[in-house]
Amino acid sequence: MKARNTLLLIAAMLVVLPAWLASCGEDRWAGYAEQTQTDRWIDDTMRVWYYWREDIPGTNDLNYFNDPITFFYSLLSSDDGKNGTPYSTIDTLEAVTRSIPYTDYSYGFQFTTNQVEGNDTALYAHVLYVAQGSPAADIGLERGDWIMQMDGTPITQDNYARLYGSSAMTLTVGYYDPAQDTILAYAETRQMASARVVDDNPVHYRNIYERNGKRIGYLVYNHFSSGSTEGGGTEYDDDLREAFQYFSTGGVNEFVLDLRYNNGGQLSCAQLLSTMLAPSSALGQTLGYVEYNSRFNPSMVSLNFDTSIIGNGANLNLSTLYVLTSAQTASASEMLINCLKPYMNVILIGGTTEGKNVGSMSFTNEELRVRMQPIVCKLYNALTESDYENGFTADISMDENSDPARFLPFGNEDEQLLYTALSVIDGTWQDSNTTEEVSSLHIKTLRNSVARQASHAVHIDKQPTSFKLY
Repeated sequence: MKARNTLLLIAAMLVVLPAWLASCGEDRWAGYAEQTQTDRWIDDTMRVWYYWREDIPGTNDLNYFNDPITFFYSLLSSDDGKNGTPYSTIDTLEAVTRSIPYTDYSYGFQFTTNQVEGNDTALYAHVLYVAQGSPAADIGLERGDWIMQMDGTPITQDNYARLYGSSAMTLTVGYYDPAQDTILAYAETRQMASARVVDDNPVHYRNIYERNGKRIGYLVYNHFSSGSTEGGGTEYDDDLREAFQYFSTGGVNEFVLDLRYNNGGQLSCAQLLSTMLAPSSALGQTLGYVEYNSRFNPSMVSLNFDTSIIGNGANLNLSTLYVLTSAQTASASEMLINCLKPYMNVILIGGTTEGKNVGSMSFTNEELRVRMQPIVCKLYNALTESDYENGFTADISMDENSDPARFLPFGNEDEQLLYTALSVIDGTWQDSNTTEEVSSLHIKTLRNSVARQASHAVHIDKQPTSFKLY
């Protein structure tokens, strides 16, 4: 009897199952087919380009029915990234909210969120810099301001993200009062318009100072981007060239490059900036090497200090470069430091840099709606050195937050890091200045909005043409 009932159950299932597959499973199987196609494209691309391609699991050990993001991360090497976070990334095109680097839908300012001693519940947002033509610039917000409330509500861990960009809001803005050693609110609140598309030009500030007969150029350069238009815009590079013509005409013979908020970008921009900073004796010589995986021949491709890319810019023929750094200084910024070191004296002032000595490349499949940026290479200087995976330690270590009274707008000669660089150049600097306690107000930084823009590696924006695939 049991055997007969079992046979009847199987027969019923054979009748019902095809109908179920046809009625409610057709879309499911179509989805699986598309998913498998996407995973295969990811797998094929990674086995060609991924720097650690030898670490990709064999095809029999992979699940091609996983969603594309899960599948992508199953391919990655343990050497990819640090602290458990890979540098290689992937996303669906629907989730890519910013297709053009640093052309952001925002209020147009970068900030840190901070816990101020004595206030355990609310956070204050400290303004790092403000982009021109932005809603933040329109209301006079500037570097050093403290945002204390949004629409009359204290800033908290749960609502601070509104500052990245949302609807119009009323800001309570404060300032540091040295006399009382505390942060006080201005009497009037400020009405900031809704977030909009903001063009964050990396050539943020420039100036020339004269100290003891020395002409000192100063440039705040906030990211390595050639232009605001994806796929060929060069207006940022043109502005950079124009800035160096300004420095050259101004007779600059010393230089301070402010990269404290520069977490990287395009390889071509790093090559351009390095070429204009380097001593003239280095022009035409090897800037560094880009090492790809063993499928390429040769796997090591050289880059030069290329005078042809200077255009309307100028080479300053420097022997020493002073670079202002922080924990946000990364990727292409570190490549520039590393590649200039064999040719000139590079002095770092500020904090230890991030430590990203690899490069990535973008791969987009419009049909499958996927974009990925795997690590495809490692970067070396002309001496084949690439030992900064733990960052560069500053020659003069200094926290720009150590003296709230000197967290001033860019270009102010009393601003903490610039003051230090100018003092070193004119010979008045004393090491004891770095340890002097100037404020009893203790501020703990929790987040830095600049980190949201971080490129996880130098972006290889031009595919190499001097080698072939095996």
